[in-house]
Amino acid sequence: MFWKKAPASPPRQSSEPAAGGEDAALDAIAAILKAFGEHAFDTDNVTAQETRAECDGWARKITVGGGKSGEEEGKPFRRDFIGVRRYFTAQRSHERDFVGRSLGNLREAVHAFARCLTTTVGEDRAADGRVGTQLGKLVGAFQTNDSQAIRSEAEGIVLVVQEEMAKRSERERKVLGELSKKLADLREELQEVREKAALDPLTQLFNRAALDAHLDRVADLAFLLSSNPCILMIDIDHFKTYNDTHGHVAGDEALRSVAAILSANVRPDDVVYRYGGEEFSVLLSEATPAEAALVAERIRAAVEAAEIPGGDTQPGGRLTVSVGLALTDRTDPGRIKERADGALYDAKHLGRNRVEIADN
Repeated sequence: MFWKKAPASPPRQSSEPAAGGEDAALDAIAAILKAFGEHAFDTDNVTAQETRAECDGWARKITVGGGKSGEEEGKPFRRDFIGVRRYFTAQRSHERDFVGRSLGNLREAVHAFARCLTTTVGEDRAADGRVGTQLGKLVGAFQTNDSQAIRSEAEGIVLVVQEEMAKRSERERKVLGELSKKLADLREELQEVREKAALDPLTQLFNRAALDAHLDRVADLAFLLSSNPCILMIDIDHFKTYNDTHGHVAGDEALRSVAAILSANVRPDDVVYRYGGEEFSVLLSEATPAEAALVAERIRAAVEAAEIPGGDTQPGGRLTVSVGLALTDRTDPGRIKERADGALYDAKHLGRNRVEIADN
């Protein structure tokens, strides 16, 4: 146990605050559960979103109790540490088994690749042995000076070589086909892993790490091709109030709704990212200042017009976003994100629900 009660203390009711050391222990357990949920991933039968919701639920039960049924029946409230431990252990065991199976499939594909190569080498050695035997016969025929025998053995070696070449061609076609399929499967698995690592599990948008990687490439291309990339940094206004009022489940739904609105209101070549928390980004690889400002304003207006449940708790009755826009600085293209952040801060400071453009 992370904590224990003093022996003389009476049973604590759910409405009583935990004492110093116990309070810290409960907070630590809740933080561990939330961190476990935050870093969850999809498995074969449980999504990352479901795991996150389960962990958040257990964290709430541990810190504030799971309801008042026990109190209403006149029973002392007891925190279900056994249930938490069972859930945590079962989920961790399931994830371990899932990862083990996935790695096993990948390992089997590599072994199949190795088996193909081993088989090919063995067959080549057998062919070399057959050709070598026939060459020995030809050398023996030369030593007899028997022209008929020499002709016969020479024809024999030509036939052997032709047969082995035909077998080799067929074998190579078969092996290449098998290797091509194995490599395609491996490439697909690795691509899936890379994509999952670059995707935010809640919104299915690219994540912050993907944005940083894409920015590096776009900055290089901007320098070489004299293109005009722009970036929008977008933050949902008063989102903490929304979460505190409606809860994290509703907050997650609101984040997904905003992500969908952003994706529907950018151009085909623009890329939307979840930067973290309630903050999003849009990377425009090529845009004039007027085009970039138009996209930013379209996003702002679309979010404000959307009927996202719970928006009535916000000023004006709807969820809104603030947007910071930065254009390429050719003298220092790497600062584009920093400048967009500054413009976003200005938009927040000037009243929110607006677009601000960073100075060049």
